[in-house]
Amino acid sequence: MLENIGIIPARGGSKGVKLKNLRLLNNIPLIAYGILCSIKSPSITITIVSTDSEKIAEVAKSYGAEVIMRPPEFSTDEAPTELAMKHVVSTLEDRGKRIGNIALLQCTCPFRLVADVENGFDLLGTGNGDAVMSVSSVPDHFHPYWIKKITPEGYLTSLYHENDISHNILETKRYWRRQDLPGKYYWKNGALYIFSRESLMKYGHRYGTKCSPLVIEGERLVNIDSVEDFTIAEKLISEKNIILDFLDE
Repeated sequence: MLENIGIIPARGGSKGVKLKNLRLLNNIPLIAYGILCSIKSPSITITIVSTDSEKIAEVAKSYGAEVIMRPPEFSTDEAPTELAMKHVVSTLEDRGKRIGNIALLQCTCPFRLVADVENGFDLLGTGNGDAVMSVSSVPDHFHPYWIKKITPEGYLTSLYHENDISHNILETKRYWRRQDLPGKYYWKNGALYIFSRESLMKYGHRYGTKCSPLVIEGERLVNIDSVEDFTIAEKLISEKNIILDFLDE
């Protein structure tokens, strides 16, 4: 039987917040949000925490995850998450497991839902791609056609220099109004990646050869990298602006 696995990578070191993955958010360790979401997702059959920390391993096990200790060379600041995930897959396969698809649930995005995970697996199963990445729409005021950069001479210039965004009002069209902006753009919000075993083990990354977008909108998409981010997340919970479908009421 092919196993779909959920991987929660959690190093002991953290540049922004010390022991961030164990810091409490609404009286629950940050790492537990990803673990519980993975465990309660019907499409995931094995939930793994990859860590180099015995403290994190102990907490992860207490919330029901299996733990695979990460070698030091995969735990540096420079080591990409893909190395840790490949180590997880190789370890499980050495134990006789047959791996199907892999979901990456990063600790820094605690408010992804079981529904998001299931929608992602559904999209992977019905589409023609071999990977899914969650994205959110870019607010109009951050639209690429309105983004500026500063030249070495100290002047503002457009990020893009196509004719249709010329700053000469006498030349062609210029996007003065939000309604005139062409197309919709998206940013990867970090909440969820789902991809085939082959994408990771053969190509070495999480994006596959054809990556489908799972669009997730809303204020719950908090990325926690600082103490201030914890404060924002606590406020969302206390004001009951979010409902997490993997937590018992």
